[in-house]
Amino acid sequence: MNGNDIRATVHRGFPLLLAAAFLPAPMRLAAADALAVDTSHWVCKFCPFEEGHSASVELGAGYLSDDSFKFGEYTGLTDQGGFVVANAAARYRKGDGSWFDLALSDLGIDSRSFRAQGGRQGRYRLSLGYQELPHNIADTGRTPFLGVGTAALTLPSSWIPATTTGSMSSLTASLHGIELQTRRRAVDFGGDLTSVVNWEFAARFRHETKTGTLATAGTFVFNSAQLGMPVDYDTNQMDLSAAYSGSRLQARLAYYGSIFSNDDEALTWANPYVPLAAGAGLGRRALAPGNQFHQLVASAGFKLGQRTHATANIAFGRMTQDEAFLPYTVNSSLTTQPLPRSSLGGQVNTLSGRLNLTSAVTDRLRVNAAFNYDDRDNRTPQALYEWVTTDVNMALPRTNLPYSSTHSVARLDGGFALTRDLRVDAGCDYDQYRRDLQEVNRTRETSCWARATARAGNRADIMLKGAHAERTISNYTANPEIVSPENPLLRKYNMADRDRDTGGLRLDLTLGAGISAGLEASVSRDDYRNSVIGLLYSRSLVVAADAGFSLSANTSATLYLSHEQIESNQANAELLPGASLWFASNKDSTDTAGAGVKHHAGDKLDLGADYTFARSNGEISIRSATLGFPDLTSRLNSVRLHATFRPQKRLPLRLAYWYEDYSSRDWTVDGVTPATIPNVLSLGQGSPSYHLSVVTLSGRYEF
Repeated sequence: MNGNDIRATVHRGFPLLLAAAFLPAPMRLAAADALAVDTSHWVCKFCPFEEGHSASVELGAGYLSDDSFKFGEYTGLTDQGGFVVANAAARYRKGDGSWFDLALSDLGIDSRSFRAQGGRQGRYRLSLGYQELPHNIADTGRTPFLGVGTAALTLPSSWIPATTTGSMSSLTASLHGIELQTRRRAVDFGGDLTSVVNWEFAARFRHETKTGTLATAGTFVFNSAQLGMPVDYDTNQMDLSAAYSGSRLQARLAYYGSIFSNDDEALTWANPYVPLAAGAGLGRRALAPGNQFHQLVASAGFKLGQRTHATANIAFGRMTQDEAFLPYTVNSSLTTQPLPRSSLGGQVNTLSGRLNLTSAVTDRLRVNAAFNYDDRDNRTPQALYEWVTTDVNMALPRTNLPYSSTHSVARLDGGFALTRDLRVDAGCDYDQYRRDLQEVNRTRETSCWARATARAGNRADIMLKGAHAERTISNYTANPEIVSPENPLLRKYNMADRDRDTGGLRLDLTLGAGISAGLEASVSRDDYRNSVIGLLYSRSLVVAADAGFSLSANTSATLYLSHEQIESNQANAELLPGASLWFASNKDSTDTAGAGVKHHAGDKLDLGADYTFARSNGEISIRSATLGFPDLTSRLNSVRLHATFRPQKRLPLRLAYWYEDYSSRDWTVDGVTPATIPNVLSLGQGSPSYHLSVVTLSGRYEF
């Protein structure tokens, strides 16, 4: 029985109830019989409590038709050949509330995971998990450096340094492949304990390692080389909390901690070029230093009345970094002063707070007020440091700048139901940002928005929204610490006067039995009205449509289309007397489309098919330049077919086929070999492209 049925029963029965109050007992019994409701169809789907156990094991095999790092970017399916399909799950429930869940996923590939959790409902919960996440970036690069994956890169004994890459006579013979990839391995465990006095306690711990090789670069003045940087990270995270929940008050006190360490403090590499100065045959750069973050959080929610609720939280945090400094340089021919400190002694204190008040003033009017505050207080000591440029030259000493900032936002919004089918919401925000030691000391932004939602019977729902924001800045002063000096006309986009307008539409339609459709569109425009050099404007457009079809009782289909376009224009100039402006514009567009169909052919067979198409194009235009840039493009076609056959009720067999064709073009890497750029020894990576198929056959036994 739905809500309309219940209301109709009450309306019909109210006169009988009123009359029955004044009738004699026999007549009251007759009236009660007239009010009797047939409850035989009132089925509670969630009333029977699940008890007992169930489990399933899925085993099978798959085959990948070709090699592709891009295809297996996050799954590990990168190599042509066979692989194992292996999944398992188990579930247990007992009448006293005891429960247990187990899930093992993708055990045959590199993105495998494991999760076990259980406990007693309303009393406690324990969990244990493990996950691997690969990130395969590229395998087409080539390098002459030996020791890739370690913190010391050397060159072959036969290497002959040269002034340009084109004149490196031993380069071709020394090149070998390099794979850029990382792998995360994480284990976590924790538990929750719920007491009988409205308290709940929780503790969670997570240990993660990340290993692999990423791309970086090393420079000797104007000559540089792309390098393989080792990754050997450890991160430990801890969450502890205690929470109270009462009839009017909910409160929580929590601690969060994160400790990061890097097994490699620096990367050294041999100079492949003829040294530009004495002792410049070796370069060194620091890698990510170990650091810690600790935070205490207190939050509370309080019911002020039947219609008003307040929430608040405050968090105190501290970030520290105290790794020992490396010497200024590995070049022993350069004379430097002693370091002013043995380590940075970096410390940043954070304070954040949230206050929110929500009130349903009437059944038709709702009002929200909120205030957010975030403060970053950088207390890292300042000191004067020697400045060695790329292990070759000495420059003027510099002082480190401890950047700090304060960000606050005040919000007020509300919603009013004009009619049963028409609702209006509106609000305004006031946003203020204060920064230390940067070009702009303060930015202020005021934004207001409105949204109307309407329903036309059971056929259509429509939503319209719009917003306008204005950001103003204090005086813009070029940062004197930047070398070479900034152009005084430059305005960084996040610290510039800006007007922003946005709008959106969403329409949902029920076109008939089994047919529904939706249309969504949004636009935005940013105008940096006072910028002379920097970003001048940007605009975006997104249009999307989707539809669902119930073709029959056993067959359904879906369809979607979308188009997104982002454009921007910026002005640039050299910091030279009489230098004229030149302009660059970007236009990025993305189109996607997809369709799917599912068919249930009785109890034995299910069929399905999905198709996905995606295309992107990036245009970069330079006005006043004699040559432009080629477009950046990518295209994807993907087809998936699957069938599930059940020879027995507890033994479904699944056959799946996946074909995917991907191509891309990027002029920044395509055709750029290690020796293409005279003063850049590159890895020679190209844009990824592939066309391949995946076939899997597996069976799942349920018991």
